[in-house]
Amino acid sequence: MNMGKTDLLSSNYIIDGVQMTLTPEKMLRECMADPPLEADGDAPTLADESPDPAPDNQTYDENLAEAYASAIEALEKRDFPLPFAGPYTVGKVAQALVDAIWMGGHFRLPDLSLKADWKWTDKGIGLPASFYFSVEDACNYIDALGVKINRYSVVSGQPSVSFKATTVAEEEELDVPEEESLLRDLPYRTVNPRISRRRKIPAGLFPEASDWLIYIPFDPCDYRLGGSALAQALGTSPSTAPEIQDADYFMDCYEVVRELVEDGIVKAGVTVGEGGLLTALRSMAPITGADVCIHDICKAYGDEMPVRVLFSEVPGVVIQIANIDYDYVDAELILQDVVYYPLGHPVPGREGIRLTQKVDIPQILESLLNTLEGED
Repeated sequence: MNMGKTDLLSSNYIIDGVQMTLTPEKMLRECMADPPLEADGDAPTLADESPDPAPDNQTYDENLAEAYASAIEALEKRDFPLPFAGPYTVGKVAQALVDAIWMGGHFRLPDLSLKADWKWTDKGIGLPASFYFSVEDACNYIDALGVKINRYSVVSGQPSVSFKATTVAEEEELDVPEEESLLRDLPYRTVNPRISRRRKIPAGLFPEASDWLIYIPFDPCDYRLGGSALAQALGTSPSTAPEIQDADYFMDCYEVVRELVEDGIVKAGVTVGEGGLLTALRSMAPITGADVCIHDICKAYGDEMPVRVLFSEVPGVVIQIANIDYDYVDAELILQDVVYYPLGHPVPGREGIRLTQKVDIPQILESLLNTLEGED
């Protein structure tokens, strides 16, 4: 086990005049399946105050969504948003787990564990407090998901955090014939949970105009821009971040999407994480583009601002499915009480994402509507 030990980890904390109950090290140890022996000795005390976000006075223009997306893609380095240390870290946990959903092998969410790595410094007001909140919110969310940490480290450096999901017996990348690889990935041939670093499905869109792009947010929280890549790219300070905390809903979403991936229903898919929904969509369309509409999402969230929906970093996925599989996917998602949004279709022969005003009704729904209209 590679575990860094610093004063940030082992110290007792007083934040805004309040004594915190546990040290970061104790919180992390409680999330481990096999924690190491705790070191003896008196723990030092760190006193700090939490950094407050600046008031949000930014006005966003829906017509500038493309320019906003380009500004995000031009960011050379993502700064850690200290006032939103907890929500940002929880988003990174969720993104690491969702990133694993596309991989080969056979596993479910409870089979996964996380490697957690922080770079941090205590040289500055608000930095120790932000580290504490980062660890605290991460541990609370990981525990609620029923996932374990198998390794953690804290080293000196500019504040950042990263997570990587794996299984207990991770499958190493091997050079095997395609036929053998497919046989190994069949669920009934799997004895132990395992994950391959080889993607089972691609990220890029297939050039099939009748296919559907489906968006599934993995948390029902509001779309907010505090701590987002857009806020950094524009130099703004939105005062509220998305509160990602519904672990039960995340687990339901994960289960159904992972099954669709393993069953070959998902043709292409990407994680919605840093940069938000539009960044994820643009990553799918370097060759084959798509027409997408987010009006149903905005309406479902009480006429939410489109810019918030497009750039808030709520964890989720965008998947491409065949039109013939739409009714099956619809039934599976409804069975798990998972909310989803049809976004639109691929556009062969054109790259990039174009935001449109409407989405065609799926054939099965159109048929049902026509039947109802014909009834007296």
